[in-house]
Amino acid sequence: MEVQMQSVYDASVRDHRAEAELEALFDRHRQTGIVLQRIYPPAAFPRVRSRLGGLPQLPQAFEWPMGESYGEPAPMHFLAQIDCAELPRVGSPMPEQGMLFFFVVNDEEQIWDTDAPQQRARVLYAQEVSADQPERQPPAQLRPILDVVSADSPHLPPGWLLPGEDGPRVHVRWPLVARRMDTWPEEMPEAVSGMDWEAYHRRWEELRLGAAVAATGLMPSAERIRRWEQPLSHSCRFPGDWLRQQRDFPQAGILVDRLARFVGNARRRPGRTFVAHPDVLEWVDYARRLGWDKVPDEATRETFRHWLFDQVGDAPTETALASYEMSTVFTRGLLAAIAYAAAVPEVAQLFPWWWYRDLEGEHLPYRDSHRKHPDGRTRCAETRLHQMLGHVPSLHGMRLDEEEVCLLRLAYDPAIDLEFGDCGHATFWIARDDLAMRNFDRVVAMVESH
Repeated sequence: MEVQMQSVYDASVRDHRAEAELEALFDRHRQTGIVLQRIYPPAAFPRVRSRLGGLPQLPQAFEWPMGESYGEPAPMHFLAQIDCAELPRVGSPMPEQGMLFFFVVNDEEQIWDTDAPQQRARVLYAQEVSADQPERQPPAQLRPILDVVSADSPHLPPGWLLPGEDGPRVHVRWPLVARRMDTWPEEMPEAVSGMDWEAYHRRWEELRLGAAVAATGLMPSAERIRRWEQPLSHSCRFPGDWLRQQRDFPQAGILVDRLARFVGNARRRPGRTFVAHPDVLEWVDYARRLGWDKVPDEATRETFRHWLFDQVGDAPTETALASYEMSTVFTRGLLAAIAYAAAVPEVAQLFPWWWYRDLEGEHLPYRDSHRKHPDGRTRCAETRLHQMLGHVPSLHGMRLDEEEVCLLRLAYDPAIDLEFGDCGHATFWIARDDLAMRNFDRVVAMVESH
């Protein structure tokens, strides 16, 4: 029998004076920051120039930044570009026009705050970037992101790599919309009589979540059971009849490619060498010849639907998947296809609206919390925000130097394979005076992870 814990809100234990002092503390230390909202779905993208990934609109006057990786010269990976004209005015020395470009050596170690930080991370600032500025192609020597080479494991990001393939060299492209957002320090900035850290942090979690909802208009949502997924149980069956009725599926070659790859990777069993089977390679080759942006003919679509359903068996074997495995394959395949479609509007328009609706939870800047308060209540959902300025959370202690400004914080964003350590985040710091002088030569970047 569960023991009912006393709530901190019971009148017998509630300290209204301490609560008022706590609220006053948050009021004193509130700062206005900027949340960079990754707009979803791709079919409704706004026309903005601020974005994650893709290729930068870097003017020819700038050289592509070079850095150092494991003692050798290496081109840097492009992370994001921010059009300063699109940023809300929040009383900071941030430029009101021009473009910021963020580059890092995104190798396996992701150690950027070294004695020579400019060898690992660079921020370039162009005062003027024309609307029709062409995108810059990266150097041919650019290495795979995180040095990913799928030798014998399908569990490296991204999950659709097949044996022996190099990972992508360019991050997924996705537009960003900048919105004002209130922020507060994660750690108690000053002593308050009768107030402990737990009370402060509990209230900080609530305020940060509320500020994120207010800024983005997005609510946390419980995980949705998609129509191709069913609750995990012994009676779970992948809905083959439903799949056969999707006459226009697959809508584009990218779906054939990504789903075939995920099927091939899901076939791996413990202790067995990871190989790509001939039927998987045939579909991948078909998608390549067709073109990822092209629509398969009706006969091929029907054949592919039947092939997918034929992968499901009563028990996992060398080539058969359990129903729950196929459900996961389907979800991951659709997410990977949507990530590709983010840079190809013609493909984004081909996908049905209910796909985007059912997968929206994967793109929200929140993560459901599984932690509990001492009285049994579930903690707030955790925020995973891309942010500029203001107070930002820290996993390993706070930065106390008030002269340092968060120029950019990028969060773990698994729906687009944006990873920093173990579910961590990457932050670019700049001295306040350097920001006012438009000197971005001493920016320091660091990755924090669990």
